Amino acid sequence: MPMKLALLALTFIFPLSVWAGSIHQCEDAQGNMSFSSEPCPDNASALSTLNSQSGKNRRLKNTSIKRIIINNQQDFNHFANTLSFNNMSDVLRGLEANRFHGVKLSYLLAQENIQYESRPFKNETINYYADIKRGKRKNSFSISYALNVKGKGNHPFLNLSNEKIVFRMQSLGFGKPETSQDIYSWDWKHGSMNCQFDYKRSDTDSNKYFKYACSETGY
Repeated sequence: MPMKLALLALTFIFPLSVWAGSIHQCEDAQGNMSFSSEPCPDNASALSTLNSQSGKNRRLKNTSIKRIIINNQQDFNHFANTLSFNNMSDVLRGLEANRFHGVKLSYLLAQENIQYESRPFKNETINYYADIKRGKRKNSFSISYALNVKGKGNHPFLNLSNEKIVFRMQSLGFGKPETSQDIYSWDWKHGSMNCQFDYKRSDTDSNKYFKYACSETGY
C-alpha cells in the first residue's frame, strides 16, 4: 500500500473501539513507518501518538522527545553543543509547531538575552542562529544542516525520500508544502511567532539541506 494511503487506511483497519485508545506511529531502521494500536516493538523507534479522545483533532504528535527548558545563555549553549542527528528521521522526530527537539520556542524567544551564532556556515555541521533579547522588536531562532552530495545522494543523513518527508510533515499536521526550485517549504503561525521549515534534496543540485526557523515580531 502506498505510504500516502497508510494513514487513511487506519480508519478502516482499526474499529472504533481501538480509536478509543491511542495509535502509535513507529519507524524501522530503513525509515519505513507503520501504525498500530500497540506500542512500537523494540527494533523500531516511536515517532508519535494519536489519541482519539480529543475528538476534534486527530493529528499525530511527537511524543518521544524529552522536554528541554532554556532559561539563559548557558542552557542554550548546552543544547547547541549536545544536539545531534543521524538522519532526517531524527530531525523530524523532534519537529513540532512550537517545539524543536524539546525546546519550546515561544518560551525561548521570551528570554532576557541569548545570542548565539555558529558561523561560518559549514557542511555536515549543525548551524545555529539565535538573536533573543526581551523588548527587542524582533527575536529569532534558526537551526540548519547542509550537505554537498551529487546526484540523488547516498549519504546516510538522506534516509528519507522527498515523498516520505512530505508524508511525514502532513501526518504531523503541517499540510502540503509550497515548492520552488526543488525546495519544499512549510510556513505557519503559532501565537505571535512566524515559523518555517525548508527542505531541499535535488538530483541536479548537490546542495541539500533543511532549515527550521521561528521569529517573533511586535512588542
